[in-house]
Parts: sequence; structure tokens; C-alpha cells
Amino acid sequence: MASAIARPLVHTIHLLTFTVLFVSGLLLFVPDLRAAVTGGYSQIVRESHRWGGVAFFALPLLVMLRFGVRSVFAPPAQRTLRSLWQGFHVALTVVIALLFIGTGFVMWASRSMPESVLDPSRDLHDWLTYVVGGLVVVHLAEIGIAAVVARFRSAATSGPAV
Repeated sequence: MASAIARPLVHTIHLLTFTVLFVSGLLLFVPDLRAAVTGGYSQIVRESHRWGGVAFFALPLLVMLRFGVRSVFAPPAQRTLRSLWQGFHVALTVVIALLFIGTGFVMWASRSMPESVLDPSRDLHDWLTYVVGGLVVVHLAEIGIAAVVARFRSAATSGPAV
């Protein structure tokens, strides 16, 4: 029963924090857009990105501490192609999230990091952004495909809607 609450809660937390991170990261990455939106460089944008990253990590961790790790990462009841894809997607999301958190921490602590660590962290953080952009497109397409499949299944079992 805990996974019925924990999984959607973690998904919602990641949706909200990812949105904050995406918007603030876009403003940090595109100076002309930032200037148009904020009028120039804004500490609020930088700080919202930093603390959004902390929330992206800490809030799901709190959910897992409250409900248990298995409530979030419970194995599926049936092994289907969809459940295998979802398991792969979750594993990929965890790996990318850990890389984002690590590289973000290095950039946050940039004053105490050597350039030989800072430059690759920035590059990896930027490339991960492109990868995640592609994954979001795939994720949204998956949602659309699942809706179409569900509609066809419904029509096949109950007949066409009139």
C-alpha cells in the first residue's frame, strides 16, 4: 500500500523540482533569455537552481525514508515489456540524477575546486541536460502512446464509442 502513495509522490516531486531546474537552468544557460525575463543577471535564478537541485535530491530521499526504499523501487507484479522499459527508465533516471547532483555540487563548490575538476563537471552537466531533454520527449511520447493503446483496448473490449 505504501508504494501506492510513495511512487506517485516521488514522481510528482520530481516533476515539480525538474520544472524549477529546467526553467532556471535554461535562464542560466541562455543569457539573452535571462536578460529578457529578469533584466540581467539574477541571484534569484542561480539560487532557485541550486536549491531546486537540493530539493530534487532531498525530497525523494525523505519519501523513501518515510515509506521505505522498496515502496518506490518495488519490482512489478508481472514482467511485461512495459514493466521492463519502466525499470530501465527508473534506473537511467537514478544514474542521471546522481550525475546531475554530483556535477551540480562540484559547480556549487567551484571556489574550492580545481579547474581540472570544474571544467569536466560543467561539460557533463551541460551534456546531461541534452540527454534529459531527449528523455523527457520520449517520456511524453510514451504517455501519449499509452493513452492511445488504452483507448484501442477499451474500444476492442467494449465496442466503439458512439
